Amino acid sequence: MRRISELTVHAAYILLTVLFAYSSFVGCEKRVWENSLDSPDQLGLAVVDALNREDIAQLNRLRVQREEYLDWIWPAFPASHPPNNFPGDFAWSNLNKKCNIGMKKWIAHFGGVNLKFVAIRFDQPKETYEGFQLLRGTVLTLQNAGGEKRELKILGSVVVKDGRYKLLSYED
Repeated sequence: MRRISELTVHAAYILLTVLFAYSSFVGCEKRVWENSLDSPDQLGLAVVDALNREDIAQLNRLRVQREEYLDWIWPAFPASHPPNNFPGDFAWSNLNKKCNIGMKKWIAHFGGVNLKFVAIRFDQPKETYEGFQLLRGTVLTLQNAGGEKRELKILGSVVVKDGRYKLLSYED
């Protein structure tokens, strides 16, 4: 009888270990980066759509948010480490202020004009950091209703994380 109890306890421990290991993998699919898009072109289209609708809230959703910036972007930048050690909140405050000024400025200049997305390109070398890349020198090519094309430098760098794209900032 004592042997059955020892086997039962041993089997229970094994079962609990297997269930614990299994449960740590269930539901752990890679989370899609909120409001990120599949390509630079999709990001460009979304920016132009938000400009056409004069939708500052959508422009804001297309960029990196505070928590994302402080949790994994800022710590990867050299300025966050010695000898600089700039605080993340300070960096975010500056970036956020620049973005808010830029979004308002670009809606005032191009909002509701019925622009058409043509292309997006990056004129500077990309930078690779731990967990993401920055596509730099963003140039957005748009076309107005009269067919005239215009190259705009209204967007900051684009962050690429896990094959998804999101703006780091708007130029002010």
